[in-house]
Amino acid sequence: MSTPTNIVNDAEQRLPRTFGLKDIFTCINLLGGVMALVFCIEGNVRYAAYSFLAGYMFGDSLDGLVARATNTFNRFGAEFDTIADHLTQCVVPAMMLYVVYRPTSPILGAALASAVVIAGSIRHARGAVASADFPMAYIGVPRTVSALALIAYVNAAFIPRLPGWQWYGIPLTLALCAAQLLPIPFRSHKGRKLKHWVKYFIFAFFTMTAISMVVLREYVFDIVLVWIVAYGCLSWLELERDERREFFTRARSWAERVRAAR
Repeated sequence: MSTPTNIVNDAEQRLPRTFGLKDIFTCINLLGGVMALVFCIEGNVRYAAYSFLAGYMFGDSLDGLVARATNTFNRFGAEFDTIADHLTQCVVPAMMLYVVYRPTSPILGAALASAVVIAGSIRHARGAVASADFPMAYIGVPRTVSALALIAYVNAAFIPRLPGWQWYGIPLTLALCAAQLLPIPFRSHKGRKLKHWVKYFIFAFFTMTAISMVVLREYVFDIVLVWIVAYGCLSWLELERDERREFFTRARSWAERVRAAR
């Protein structure tokens, strides 16, 4: 018996499945964030940081690569990844800050946590109402970088040896919150190819972080903090002068579109 033509045509036009391999890596990122929150509730900031880092290394940093390798980009995956990032990169570092600063002052801890969540939420909302169209850089420091810097700071082995280290964390938190919202360029992987030294830098960061999670666990967050600070400073230099000029022109146009959004 032959198959009806209309059934064959329907099968040929069937859309690809929404949930794919790339989204499993997003789930790993989410799981790392959920476990980090669980450990924060238990008061174990160190294990919370390990959970966050594992979710980032083996989930968030891979879902985009998998999507490109399998050619399975879709709107669902983009939205799913954004939602997962909001939990892991806004809520998790905020909760961690609260746990760390609560013994000193619950009000201070809540204020710092609120600043992180509010800044990250505003950044997300602005990007949703007006997409930034500059292909080579993010407008403002990405939430990933801010979260890694804050989590690494409160978990680094050497930082607590500094007198008054918790007080230094206050301006650091506020500066990172502001940097997420200011129109400053932070080099992305999009646009022209990254320069070779940047590729080596990124490869070294992931390699050393993964190795330190196994053999240098006491100092893993010291290593992460050094790499994040270095990349945050060098990211500006990766852009050429004319690219930076074009960035600020487009950033002003983007800001006008954000203000005009209703």
